[in-house]
Amino acid sequence: MNIFKSVVFVFFVSFFLLLTFSFISCQQSLIHKDVTLSFLKDDNTVIAIIDIEIAETSQSHIKGLMFRGLKDFSSGMLFLYKDAKYRSFWMRNTPTSLDIIFVGEDLKIVNIAEKTLPMSDTRYISSSPAKYVVEVKAGFVKKYGIKAGDKISWERL
Repeated sequence: MNIFKSVVFVFFVSFFLLLTFSFISCQQSLIHKDVTLSFLKDDNTVIAIIDIEIAETSQSHIKGLMFRGLKDFSSGMLFLYKDAKYRSFWMRNTPTSLDIIFVGEDLKIVNIAEKTLPMSDTRYISSSPAKYVVEVKAGFVKKYGIKAGDKISWERL
């Protein structure tokens, strides 16, 4: 009887893990192409252009990229807020490392949290009030040389 319980337990654990990874895998491809976002130097020279999903409701702010990730450097998520405040983000239930870019009301990057720790409750906080936050795959900022003082702009499709 003990062997039977063990086999049933292993079966259910395996089944649960398979469902979890299938769900995460499917969610990774669900970045909606809502917006094209550009990263710009001070002189408006384009550094990079990516497709962005917009998070502008309280519910989408909370969910963010939880349970999904970004496959490459071509996409991300833009969080829009009504006002500029100190912003705090975490990586709970987010399976891939991200670069979190905090942006002020003037559309200038105020600070960047690079290579965040996946699946953690570590807090990543803006160094000054931010009205916008961009999440991109970890390594994006380094690859394109994006830094505080650079700007963003976007256009809804």
